[in-house]
Amino acid sequence: MTAFTTYIQQSQGTIGVSLRGCCTDQEAARQLESAISQAIANGLAVVWIDCQHLERLNWQGQRGILNADRQARLIGVSLHWCGMPTTVLDQLVESGLSQLLHLQTTGNYQGPQSLLHDSIPPISPLNPPTPK
Repeated sequence: MTAFTTYIQQSQGTIGVSLRGCCTDQEAARQLESAISQAIANGLAVVWIDCQHLERLNWQGQRGILNADRQARLIGVSLHWCGMPTTVLDQLVESGLSQLLHLQTTGNYQGPQSLLHDSIPPISPLNPPTPK
């Protein structure tokens, strides 16, 4: 089973989150929610989420997605879940969660393009420290 990782990047007025691996336990679900929380805190109206490397979800991962999406909606941010693999999409359809999400193809993704690569280069923090 592949470890769950998240990457966040802001570039040219957009922000994106890449979800990778298996989100199948409470720790991974919290990590997902935390990454989305960081992204929506930047004040942009849309967050692009690259899901093409997401391998599996269980009920905890689905709950993490639901909580993150709900949190974004409460503050007026739209999450666009892009490139959801068929196996994961089937799970979302079965649970009904797919009807609540803004699901998009990878081709519709408009966030930072570097998040779409198979391997992620080192990404700088969203809020780098200011020089003293």
